[in-house]
Amino acid sequence: MARISVLMFAALLTAIAGTAHAQSDYPSRPVKLVVPFAAGGPTDVVARILGEMLTARWGGQSIVIENRPGAGTIVATAAVANAPSDGYTFLVATNSLLINPAIGQKLPYDTLKDLAAVSMIATQPVALVANKDFPANTIPELVALAKKSAEPLNFTSPGPRGVGHLAGEMLQQRAGIKMLHINYNGSAPALVDLIAGRVPIMFDIWHSAKRYVDTGQLKLIAGAGDQRLSDAPKVQTIAETYPGFAVMAVNALYGRSGIPAPALAKAATDVRAVVESAEFREKTKHLGIHTWGTTPQELDAWTRKEIANWAKVAKAANIKVD
Repeated sequence: MARISVLMFAALLTAIAGTAHAQSDYPSRPVKLVVPFAAGGPTDVVARILGEMLTARWGGQSIVIENRPGAGTIVATAAVANAPSDGYTFLVATNSLLINPAIGQKLPYDTLKDLAAVSMIATQPVALVANKDFPANTIPELVALAKKSAEPLNFTSPGPRGVGHLAGEMLQQRAGIKMLHINYNGSAPALVDLIAGRVPIMFDIWHSAKRYVDTGQLKLIAGAGDQRLSDAPKVQTIAETYPGFAVMAVNALYGRSGIPAPALAKAATDVRAVVESAEFREKTKHLGIHTWGTTPQELDAWTRKEIANWAKVAKAANIKVD
């Protein structure tokens, strides 16, 4: 019995040593960050800054940025979902990762089974803005206006079935009003028509719309997050009228499920250390983002909750994939 106990203890020590070595040795070769958009956009910029800082933290280990746009981020996500489970390929994801399964999109992967949450990277505030001549200035005024109208209140966003579109659907469900989404392909053309008065209101990334609010071409109705916008503290949030309303744009890191625990732990710890650093905040402040590092467990729980929440909104709105 004593000899068996000694052998078991020795095996345990060997396993612990092997785990520690695997964690300290990771990464031992280039790591790939897959971006679901073309180079130059905000998500790509965030990925490249994260990659540069991880390279420095990992003693010069190369970080390869691979841009794989297409199919509403499905192309890039599928590439990561089918990559080896070794912790050397990660997806820099956006809200589309959460919305695609929520709206019943047919996917070549199972979001919750085939991907492993690593860490949140950053969030961006979403806001409801309006043409400068829109008669309402607050959420209660907007709701009252919509309830008086015989026609649905038109609204727009950067694109159909995106976070802005679903934010509008959630508002009409919570407020008991009728709203109709006007489709645009991108924030820029939607903002042009919003400023021109061809559409009255829009859910957009606050950083994108803010310049037009500052110049008086648009006005801010409300922030869509759970806290007031830091640079518009006098303007109420939608949640102050409808508690629990919280919408934000995100960048988060996911890998292929089955990543060895030591590699996942090290990647998550180091990503979190980078995104919570003053240097990362300084390098990304021009993007209007708020950095946010999490544990894999925290991101996994948040992911599951968001998919479930958006699924309820999409079902109630009868949003279907064309």
